[in-house]
Amino acid sequence: MSQNVHVFCCPCQGNEATLNFYLTNYTDVGSLQRAISIIRYLGGNTNTTGGLRLMRTACFNPAHGDRSDAPNVAILITDGIPTREVDLLDGEVNTIKNLDIRIIGVGVTEKVRILVSTSLLLLG
Repeated sequence: MSQNVHVFCCPCQGNEATLNFYLTNYTDVGSLQRAISIIRYLGGNTNTTGGLRLMRTACFNPAHGDRSDAPNVAILITDGIPTREVDLLDGEVNTIKNLDIRIIGVGVTEKVRILVSTSLLLLG
C-alpha cells in the first residue's frame, strides 16, 4: 500500500460502532479488498456519533498507523439520518473539526439529502 495514502481502519455503525480491521493489517490491495468484501451490513440504528467517535479515537491514533506528516481524511458511508446518540453528534463533529480531520460523506439512500443539509449547517 502506498505511503501517500493515509487510511487506517474500517469502523461500522449500527446500534453500536464496531471496528472491522485496521488497514495496517494489510500489505497488499488484494487482501484489503477481500477484507472489505466480507463486511456485513449491521442493520439496526444509524449510530453516526459512535462511528465518528470510534474513527477519531481508534483509527486516527499513532498506535494504529496515524502519521503526523499526512492529512487525516475519513470517508463516512451512511444510510441516512442518525438515530442513536443524536444528542452527542454536534459535539463529536466539532471535536473532529477541531482536530483537522476531513470527512467525506457518501450517502446510500434517499434519507441522505436531509443528513447532508444538516451536516453542512454544522460544519459551516
